[in-house]
Amino acid sequence: PGRCARAMAWSGPTSRLLRACAVAAMGPSIGGMRMTPTQASSGAEAYGAGDRMPSKMDCRGRFCHSECEGRHLDDVERQRFEGGGFHYPPQPSLVVAASRDMGRTASTWAFNAVRLLYRRASEACDSYWIRRLTPGKLQERMKGGAHVLVKTHEWTDQISQAEFEQVRPLFTHVLVSVREGFPEDPAWMAAATHVIHFEDIVEHDENGAPVGACRVLRALAEHLGIEGLSDDDIREVDRQLMNLPMPRDGSDPVTKHWPFHARRGGRPRPASEPAPGGDP
Repeated sequence: PGRCARAMAWSGPTSRLLRACAVAAMGPSIGGMRMTPTQASSGAEAYGAGDRMPSKMDCRGRFCHSECEGRHLDDVERQRFEGGGFHYPPQPSLVVAASRDMGRTASTWAFNAVRLLYRRASEACDSYWIRRLTPGKLQERMKGGAHVLVKTHEWTDQISQAEFEQVRPLFTHVLVSVREGFPEDPAWMAAATHVIHFEDIVEHDENGAPVGACRVLRALAEHLGIEGLSDDDIREVDRQLMNLPMPRDGSDPVTKHWPFHARRGGRPRPASEPAPGGDP
């Protein structure tokens, strides 16, 4: 339970019998997610009756792949459909986390940092991967009433300058990840509202303690307009980022991690997981 989308995201020649058994074990579902009895009886079209996102945005799971542009939420994020304390923002933001493809700039770390900062602040956020940006794709995803976070790479080989100028006004924040010694993406840098430097993420103090990531997270939260997060909250987000699960093969549909992301923003995973609220 709670990993239904992944359970249905099998690759290879999985038999219909196994799929049928998985569906039966999970019970009634919408978009690959298990429904509560209330949702099942009411026939709600989205994950939860209070959600305003059209159901067609949700990943159906069965044919999920690394280029899937559907909505994927983790267990905590899905709690908002069952009164889990999340709230919808009065003015949702459209946040783009951009970088060069295979740029080694910790852009996936940045993507998950945004997702987990919103989660920590109990603000509803829907996250997506979209390679080719269009006004229709972005506007449809904004209809849900939650913040929308989009991870993407170069747009110059996907759409024209004129097409980009059509989508650019829809962006609230454009986060671009960069790293010394690696070429920047000039097209995204021209649109950036906030630049995340790899070197800042991995910074240590004179005693060798990792201090950079929390500073980057605090600056990112301020840029996004996320209020009310304490220093302990920031450290907890850093802890969560350092302990996100890594797939053994393929891409994780929620975190967008691949096996080669194992250093988690340029830092090896701690030997032991720190206690919540403790030092990262």
